[in-house]
Amino acid sequence: MSQSKTIYGQLEIWWVDLEPTRGAETQKKRPCVILQSDLVNRSSRTLIVAPLLPGHKSWPFAVNLVSTKKNRLDKDRHINLKQLRSVDVSRVDNQQGTLEEKYLSSIKEALSIVFGF
Repeated sequence: MSQSKTIYGQLEIWWVDLEPTRGAETQKKRPCVILQSDLVNRSSRTLIVAPLLPGHKSWPFAVNLVSTKKNRLDKDRHINLKQLRSVDVSRVDNQQGTLEEKYLSSIKEALSIVFGF
């Protein structure tokens, strides 16, 4: 029997196993937001994600999130855009929710700070 392929969407929040890690990398199984475009998601076995960490931060590379019914976060969190990861889909588990598009401009701004362009 063939297994159906999950289609991942940009701005969806999924639980991702980030272990094993080294040094200062974000650890554990965490909710992560998919940043890679839907076009790339359809044809790739890897996803570019960013972890959602507890609390709010004033870092220029962080985007603060508020828990809503749509994103289904358990508490207010922040996206640490300095901790981007490319992960194989085998690390991805359950979908948490979907991040609201109102955060997209802040994500783009934080990424431009991280990458300097």
